[in-house]
Amino acid sequence: MPRKTKIIFITVFIIIGVIMISFYFYINRSKTTTTNDNTSNYQPFLGGDTTKQNQSDNPNSTNGDQNQNTNNPSTTQTSGQQLSKFHKITDFAVAGATFFEDTRPIPTPDEVTLTGGEQPNPVTPPIKIATPIKTKNNKIIPPKIVTPKFEIVPSIRYVERATGHISQMYLDTKTVGQISNSTIPNIYEAIFDDKASSVIYRYLEINGKIITSFLATLGSDKGEFLPSNIIDVSLSPDRTKFFYITKIFSGVIGTTRSFKDNKKIQVFSSSITEWLSQWVTDQKIYLTTKASSSTEGNLFSLNTTNGVLTKVFGGVLGLTTLTNNDGSLVLYSSSTSGGPKLGIFDIKNHTTKDLNLYGLPEKCLWLNINIYCAIPNNASGNGYPDIWYQGLASFNDRFVKINSNTNEVTNIADSESETPIDGTHLFLTNKEDQLFFINKKDSTLWSLDLN
Repeated sequence: MPRKTKIIFITVFIIIGVIMISFYFYINRSKTTTTNDNTSNYQPFLGGDTTKQNQSDNPNSTNGDQNQNTNNPSTTQTSGQQLSKFHKITDFAVAGATFFEDTRPIPTPDEVTLTGGEQPNPVTPPIKIATPIKTKNNKIIPPKIVTPKFEIVPSIRYVERATGHISQMYLDTKTVGQISNSTIPNIYEAIFDDKASSVIYRYLEINGKIITSFLATLGSDKGEFLPSNIIDVSLSPDRTKFFYITKIFSGVIGTTRSFKDNKKIQVFSSSITEWLSQWVTDQKIYLTTKASSSTEGNLFSLNTTNGVLTKVFGGVLGLTTLTNNDGSLVLYSSSTSGGPKLGIFDIKNHTTKDLNLYGLPEKCLWLNINIYCAIPNNASGNGYPDIWYQGLASFNDRFVKINSNTNEVTNIADSESETPIDGTHLFLTNKEDQLFFINKKDSTLWSLDLN
C-alpha cells in the first residue's frame, strides 16, 4: 500500500474512533453516578432551619442519630425533622453581648426596609419634604413636612473578640449588620450600657501585664481610656453607670462613674485586692472575695452613699455569688467533694436552703423569683471553681428554670445530647421568650428558645 494511502487510512480510522467514543458518552449522559455528600458540617443561625444534617467529628456539632429521642426537651419533632431549641448566632468568638430595644424607621411603600445597623438609634428623625403642588389656577400649595414614624424593635448587639467590631441583629427579621468597624484587637471583655450605644472594651496590653479599659460611644470620633489595671467592672441596675475596682500600691479602690459624663465618685477602698462586684440596687453594691476551693470566701454589702461595708455572710469554701434584683436573696455555690453545690441565702432572715443542684452562680441569672441556670451535667469532684476558671475543666450543660420560693426545677433543654455547651453571661429578652448566652468552649454567641 502506498505511503500516502496508508496515512489517509490511519487518519480516517482515528476520526471514526473519536466519533464512536463521543456517541457512546452522549447516549449514556443521563446514567452518570450521583454522589450524596453528607460530610458538610451544618450549623444553623438564629431563626434558620435547625435540622441537623450530619454526624461530625466536631464535638460541638450534633449527631443526628443521637437526637431521635422525642423525650429530649431540647428538640421538637416536626414533619419527621428535629427542630432544635439551640441556635448559634455567631461563628466567631464574642467578648460581650446585650439585649436592648432599638428604634427603626417604618418604611413607606416606596422605601426598602432598613437592614440591621444601617441607622441605629437615630437621635433626630430625618425630615422629608413633599414636592410642591401646582393647581389649575397656577396656585402653588406649599410643601408638606413629613416626619417618618418609628417602631421599637427587640435587638441584640455583640462585639467580636478578635477585632472589636460591633454587630447588631434585629430579632424580628433576624437581619444582621455591622454597625462599627473600628478595630481594637484581642478584646477580652466588652460591656454595654442601657442603650447599647456606649461600650467598655477591656484587653491586655502587649506585655500581658497591664489591663486596659477603653470607653467608646457609637457615632463619636473620640473615646476615653479609663484608669489602668481595672480588675473588675459591674453595671448599675439601670445600666447607665458602672462601678470599677482599680489596683493601687496599697490595695484597691472602688469608683462609680456615669456613661454620659466624667463624674466619678470613690466609694470603696481595701487592702484586700481580690474582689468581684455586683451592683444590685441604687445604694448597694455586693462584693465577694474571689473564690478558691481551698479558701473560705465572704460576701459584703457596700453602701454607695456613705461607703460603709457590711458583712452579709461567709466562711464558705469556694464561695461565688449572684444576688437577686432587690438584694434580698443570694444564689451561691460552695466547694464540696461532690462538686460546687448551689444554695440560696436569705439576707433578711439569715437562713440558707439547699437547692440539691450542682453548678455555679456565674452560669445563672435572676428574674424576679425565678433563676435561669446552665447546670453542668459533669461537675462532680474537687477543685471547683478553680479548674473551671483556669480552663482545665469544661461543662456540658442542661438549662433549667428554678423557682426560688418552691425550689421547683423546670428543665428547658439539655445540650449534652445535641450541641455540648458551657453557658456563661446569660441574658434574656424583655418578653422572656429567648435566653442568650456565650459558650465558654469557644466564646460563640447562642440563643435558646424558651417557648
